[in-house]
Amino acid sequence: MPKLNEYLGGIVSEIANSRKLADLQTLQIAKEYAQDEMLKNFSIPRMKIGTVDLTIPFAQGGKLPILKLRDFAYDEITKVMKTGYNAADTSSDQKLKVFLADMEIYYDDLIYQMKKDNIQVITPEKEKDFYIIPDYITDYCLTLPNFTWGEVKSETLKNSIKNRTLLEAKKVLENAEEHDIIVEAGKLMDIDPKYLIYAKMSVSESGMEWSRYEDINGNIIETLIPE
Repeated sequence: MPKLNEYLGGIVSEIANSRKLADLQTLQIAKEYAQDEMLKNFSIPRMKIGTVDLTIPFAQGGKLPILKLRDFAYDEITKVMKTGYNAADTSSDQKLKVFLADMEIYYDDLIYQMKKDNIQVITPEKEKDFYIIPDYITDYCLTLPNFTWGEVKSETLKNSIKNRTLLEAKKVLENAEEHDIIVEAGKLMDIDPKYLIYAKMSVSESGMEWSRYEDINGNIIETLIPE
């Protein structure tokens, strides 16, 4: 995966290269005009780049951004329940979100204590400290009227929330920084839109041309100056 500076720099480089190809084509046209008795009286067409506005989507490579419990737990619930969760019941939906925010206090306190104790790896013994979170969340979900369990068992949801909670906690404690980015269209389509980042940039042409002059000592000096 590329670095962000490499990717954006590559785009700018390709735009500059397109100008080079256009100039080479202009040179070829100029030769053709020079050889034609009629065309040599016309101005030679030459393309110049004005301003190119780009909106470039990408995603952070490696580990996903750190999420709050209220966000990843809600995502896990809706993912597991699918049509079995009715978010249109705004009263029940809001109650669930308030409950998750309350559970986040307990989750954050666990993380804080582990950081304070300089714990960077969650051992199987430490994992048990997080088990109360999926237990309480699942029990609360069972009390809400906007859940239709059907073929989905409460134990399935509990295990899913437990695994997700441990995964997110490990991400926080490891605190690993990843600077690689994902830019391939196929991979971006598989990523949750909330993780996408959009870089907006404008590229304008500022050309240079060779200037040739003679200094006071009679030396011929060639240098690049802005057009």
